[in-house]
Amino acid sequence: MKFAHMADLHLGATSDQKLREFECKVLEDSFKHCIEECVDFVIIAGDLFHVNIPDLMVVRDVAVVFRKFIDTGRKIYVVYGSHDFSPNATSIIDILEVSGLIVRVGKPQIEGGLLRPSAIRDVKSGAVLTGISGRRTSLEKEAFERLDRDYLDKLEGFKIFVFHTGLDEIRREDERFEGVSIKELPPGFDYYAGGHIHRKMDLKKDKRIVYPGPLFTGWGADLEGTANGEERGFYIVDVDSEHEIETRFKNMMPFEGILKKVNAAGYSAAEINKQLMDVANDPKIRGKLLVLKVFGELSTGKTSDIDFVSIKDAIMKNGAIYLHLNRHQLKSREVRQVTVNGENTAEIEEGVLKELAGTVRISDERLRSGSVDIAKQLLAQLRSPKIEGETGESYESRIKANVKEILGIKELI
Repeated sequence: MKFAHMADLHLGATSDQKLREFECKVLEDSFKHCIEECVDFVIIAGDLFHVNIPDLMVVRDVAVVFRKFIDTGRKIYVVYGSHDFSPNATSIIDILEVSGLIVRVGKPQIEGGLLRPSAIRDVKSGAVLTGISGRRTSLEKEAFERLDRDYLDKLEGFKIFVFHTGLDEIRREDERFEGVSIKELPPGFDYYAGGHIHRKMDLKKDKRIVYPGPLFTGWGADLEGTANGEERGFYIVDVDSEHEIETRFKNMMPFEGILKKVNAAGYSAAEINKQLMDVANDPKIRGKLLVLKVFGELSTGKTSDIDFVSIKDAIMKNGAIYLHLNRHQLKSREVRQVTVNGENTAEIEEGVLKELAGTVRISDERLRSGSVDIAKQLLAQLRSPKIEGETGESYESRIKANVKEILGIKELI
């Protein structure tokens, strides 16, 4: 038999139109390649979408690609990922299953106090699939503890265990997930199809545990990894009559990336401005996705003195296809700690805002003179809860409209 193993697609994670086009093309090309490879089925080991109820335009693109694939007589087997799962609402995964586009494996059943995840036999290949879905904050660990291992051991055929969980033994220092031990995986399966870890791995030890990493690269740390040379794609898995396994990784990246790191330590804001503009004018960024990481403590000047807007404009003007800017670790010595006392939260907040009001340079007189009141109004909007029956999209639109009104930019946007 032959099957494809994907995971962590995180469709809809990016709002940038250019990246959305790449994301859609990668999805379409990946399933087209699966058909050309004559796979018997596809496994998606969690986090098909970035949120459990994604933008419907994203869902529409997925439905079109999946329909073309299953119309060839093949199946797509899925487990929830931590981003797909919803404890109190219907997930889009459930909608796609009812529509016949996917098959969810490992649905939980309790027998005698033990968990028996449902098993499905793929008609085309004869493979048996079961597994455990991921949940927020790794709550699926309890499911592994309650597994009916005798039940799973009695399953016959080429057995695949699909799961969306990190493993303690493979955690890197920079990874902060709560996982389970390899020992918690049920024994006796031929292939363990993992998801949740955003890097590709094929562990050929006592258990054949495989993580394909993210199919695409639409957000945060994944973008940095891609720009640093990490491959993105999925595995094609060939199985012979003796159940011997051979894996081949299919790299699906539609562009090249460049990672530029600028350490601001010991430099003034003016000097960093010049360094960043040199990056923006580097001809090597043309046609590339640029990840620009700026970090360290400025010797003089404030972080607001660095003209990131002009730098971004120059980068895009000089032909980069996208800029991901990471400046979270950029600091300034001139930003002093603010200590404010007050009788209640409102007094403390107002005191902090007054202290910080003079540290930001604003050319607009209205924003400068009324900055404290405007900031308080913005905080109130961020705390505004959903109205009963209001959808997430309507809520976001309402908050955005109110913020534009407060800032006085409604006519500009």
